[in-house]
Amino acid sequence: MNHLKVLLLGLVLSMTACNNNQQQQTEVAENPIEKKDTIQQSPTEPLSGKVSLEKLPSQVNEFIAKNYNGYNISGAAYDPLCTGGDAIDVAISKKGQANYSLIFLLDGTFIQQEVDLNVSNAPSLVLKSVKEKFADFKIASQIEKLTLADKSIQYLLDISKGNRSKEVILKEDGTIVCESKE
Repeated sequence: MNHLKVLLLGLVLSMTACNNNQQQQTEVAENPIEKKDTIQQSPTEPLSGKVSLEKLPSQVNEFIAKNYNGYNISGAAYDPLCTGGDAIDVAISKKGQANYSLIFLLDGTFIQQEVDLNVSNAPSLVLKSVKEKFADFKIASQIEKLTLADKSIQYLLDISKGNRSKEVILKEDGTIVCESKE
């Protein structure tokens, strides 16, 4: 008889636990975690390709409206940072003005502004440093002037040797900040 009581008690407890678990699952489904204004990355899929303008974090649109009055977003794409990690490259334009690429983290944090320049406009210390460190590489005719969020200036140069290519980022004094892997 005692065994029967223990068995019934165990059955009642397990049914109560299942019922509580089911209630908790229902509460989670009814109150999902609030969606953050961040592009979510799947751990198995690298971010590449175009980004739908509707999916840009709201901070991106707010930043552009505040800091680039009259500019329009003409496109957006995933772009890896030289130091690693994913970013979003947002192209903006305004009639009669320079076109820019604005780089943001996936959460909408502004990283840098990029503008294309002819290599002849690069600081001499930047060119000297690249020619010394990468003597066998050819420098592309177009470079990018990067204005970082802290207003510091850097330069991105694409260099190549045969079928190998890489990006090199340097400070104005020629100090190499980053070089991409080949």
